[in-house]
Amino acid sequence: MALPYVILGVVLLLFGRELFWVSVAIAGFLVGLRFASVILAGQPQWLILCVALGAGVLGALLAMLAQRVAFALAGFYGGSLLALMAAQSFGAVDNTVFFFVIGGVVGAVCAMLIMDWAIIVLTCLVGAAAVVEPLGLGPLWSSVTFLAFVIIGVSFQAKRFSQSK
Repeated sequence: MALPYVILGVVLLLFGRELFWVSVAIAGFLVGLRFASVILAGQPQWLILCVALGAGVLGALLAMLAQRVAFALAGFYGGSLLALMAAQSFGAVDNTVFFFVIGGVVGAVCAMLIMDWAIIVLTCLVGAAAVVEPLGLGPLWSSVTFLAFVIIGVSFQAKRFSQSK
């Protein structure tokens, strides 16, 4: 399952703001997959995938119908995914709902305050995490690679954003 994460991560890294509703769907799918696999541990894989797809579809529909709400939802998804990944990497799986909610609220608030730049940064953070995690690098190389991907993604999207204005 590493290749889909890498492909989805690269899409978010390079085109997160430009393909906004697709990015919301991808982020929703990734956070839904992560959240459902913890909350529904021991359940069939098809159920976990259905929850993840549902989160992605919900995000995409909201992004198309209500862009402001979708910005907040994208921020919520991005913040939730990053908080869940950080919590799980530190072994804090007991407070999954807490990290999900707190990360989501912080991400949503950031997205609403500075929409375009928040979406660029959040999609790059989530995209970099989605690319780096399946690589199985050690902590130091994961951090260095993650930071490099974030810088590349933000630079690429910022250049495209400034050209579109």
